[in-house]
Amino acid sequence: MIRLICRLVIVISLAGRAVAADASPEALLLDRIGQRVKQAWDDLISVACTEKLTQEKLNEKGKTVLSSRSTYDYLISLNWDKGQLLVDESRLEVGPPQKKRPESALLATRGFATLLLIFHPEFQASYRFTVEPEENVAGRMLSPVSFLPLNGARSPGVMELKGHEYPIAWEGTAWIDLSTVSVVRIQAHWKEPAAELGLETLLSDVHYAAVPLHGERAYWLPDSALIEVKTQHQHWRNSHQFEHYKLFSVEADSELKEVHK
Repeated sequence: MIRLICRLVIVISLAGRAVAADASPEALLLDRIGQRVKQAWDDLISVACTEKLTQEKLNEKGKTVLSSRSTYDYLISLNWDKGQLLVDESRLEVGPPQKKRPESALLATRGFATLLLIFHPEFQASYRFTVEPEENVAGRMLSPVSFLPLNGARSPGVMELKGHEYPIAWEGTAWIDLSTVSVVRIQAHWKEPAAELGLETLLSDVHYAAVPLHGERAYWLPDSALIEVKTQHQHWRNSHQFEHYKLFSVEADSELKEVHK
């Protein structure tokens, strides 16, 4: 199976991000979005869910020629490595495996559900943002915010391919619900991927939604992610659906027993 993994790496700084008192309305909005994304990230790493994955390989006319469907228990985990916070997705397949699954011809994709980290305070300096006027999207008033990567700036994601890592320069648009200052959707593509990768297109379209959990406050979590990849000769499309969220906790019990001699 061809693997396309968006591994997220966060370098956490101890200093807070100050916003000038006379900052522009756009800067104030981006600061509010950043704080909301920090909360959303805390929500994401405290829950588990079911992930349904559909993998497709398409022909030159866009018709599906190979496909596979899988279901996983899914959660996010954090690990420290030399001052960096590595964010990993944990997947455990559930249900009976498909017979004769054509894995060698399909694409494995991970990590794209966390694209909202583009707006995290640790990474906002890596992009140039433009806030557009609100627009009506399916009956909701949302504010589009476009983002353009700055040359040489840090990226919240890297691609791991054939033993090499390539920082992903995401360019695209997010739609913000100003009533909750929450990211509702992010459409992004890789701006000028490395030539040696042979990629013509890498597109990602991620939707987020409020999820109430056990009577607690609503958690802002990924709802779906659509990934599309094209090379000169191949075309893949993967669809990730996230559902059945539940709070995740680890309980450790210790018991002391008397040793009889």
